[in-house]
Parts: sequence; structure tokens; C-alpha cells
Amino acid sequence: MATETTAELDTLRPTQITLGMYQVHEKMDVSARPRSPAAQKRFLAEHRIETVVGPGGALYIADHHHWARAWLELGWEEAPVRIIADLSHLSPGKFWKQMRALGHLNPYDEHGQHLTEKDLPATVMSMRDDPYRSLAAFTRNAGAYQKPGNAYGDFRWADFFRRCVEEDMHSIAGFARAMTVAIPLARSGKARRLPGYVGPVRFEEEAGKKAGGKKAAGKKSTKKKPTKKASAGKASKSSKG
Repeated sequence: MATETTAELDTLRPTQITLGMYQVHEKMDVSARPRSPAAQKRFLAEHRIETVVGPGGALYIADHHHWARAWLELGWEEAPVRIIADLSHLSPGKFWKQMRALGHLNPYDEHGQHLTEKDLPATVMSMRDDPYRSLAAFTRNAGAYQKPGNAYGDFRWADFFRRCVEEDMHSIAGFARAMTVAIPLARSGKARRLPGYVGPVRFEEEAGKKAGGKKAAGKKSTKKKPTKKASAGKASKSSKG
């Protein structure tokens, strides 16, 4: 059973080498929005960092590296965490073997090369930027594909875009151009073997449903207006009598 608690952000250990800094900045903006104390508490609870207890009692991040980095960049010292497994009884070798089996170890560098747990940074602030991870995240947010079931799927999409999209990814203009290429590319047949692929037909159907829903809502609201006027007329007539 998962345990919910708080932890010091600078003590959390990454299980990935890279993250997307554009994505981190977006989460910083979301996190810094003014909220009431109660709303802030709910916000943090909704984005708890999922962790696994490792050898020596160290907490290793299983999910939400980007939130952890965003909060560190904002100067926050503590954050809510959810402990989803306690593997502290295992030796380091068996611990990493189990983490790999659980899908919690993804040591890919900013070039898409698969390294080992020995290459993991010691802290979240030491994680390196891979702009293609941001590209994958924002392309998914645009509805071009669905969220994969695990972190490995995110890395597959990032590496797919790395091979197919050539832009200056470290400039805002270059990243914007990359988005215009990545969205149709994610819906093309070239991406059909990737997790979360929806294809052009399904994407257009979903877009059509949303547009149709808005039109229906608009028609419904216009029908109500005459009814309200009629009832208002009756009310005024009865008051005169």
C-alpha cells in the first residue's frame, strides 16, 4: 500500500538522466500561480512525486521528475511524495534489477543513448536538458498522440522526433517550428508503431466531436432564450391584471 508523506526535494534521487527544460518552465508557471492555502494544498496533493525507497533509505523518483525540478527551480525545499514501493532490503545490484523490471529505470542521455544506472545524476538539479523530451510532451498535449503507459514510451517518442525533426531546439523560434513538424508527424504512418499512436483519422474524429459538442451547446442556448422571454411576458401580463 502506498504511503504519502513529504520529503526534501534536494535529497530525491533521479532514475533518469534527462528531462525537458521547456516542460519544466511550463510546470514552474503552473506551480507559481497564486492560490489560496487550501487550493495550493490540493494542487500539491494532485502532483505528488512518486518514489521508491532504495538501499540506505534513499528515495528514488519513479515519476514526476519534471515537477520536482520545477519546484527546485522555484526555490521550494519540500514537496509531497508518494512511496509506491519499499526496496530498501535489496542490495544495490538487485535493487536496480528490480527497478528496471518495474519500468522505473530509464537512463537515456540527451542523444538518446541508453546508459546505465552508474550514469544517473546524484540530484534532480544535475539532470540534463533534452529538448526533444519537451517536444514530445507538448506534441502529446496538443492531442497528436495519447500518453504512453510508462516513461519508456515518452523516451521512444522523444527519440523518434530526434531522428525526424531537425531544428534549433534551443531557441524558441526553432522549437516553435519543430512543433509544426512534430504534430502532423506524430499522426502519420511513420509513428504507427509508437505507444499512444492515434493516427490521422482518429485524431480528426476526436477534433470533430469536440467541435460538434460546442455547436450543439450553442444551439441549445439559443433555444432557451425565446422561452425565457415568453415566460417574462406572461409574468408582466399577470402582474398588470
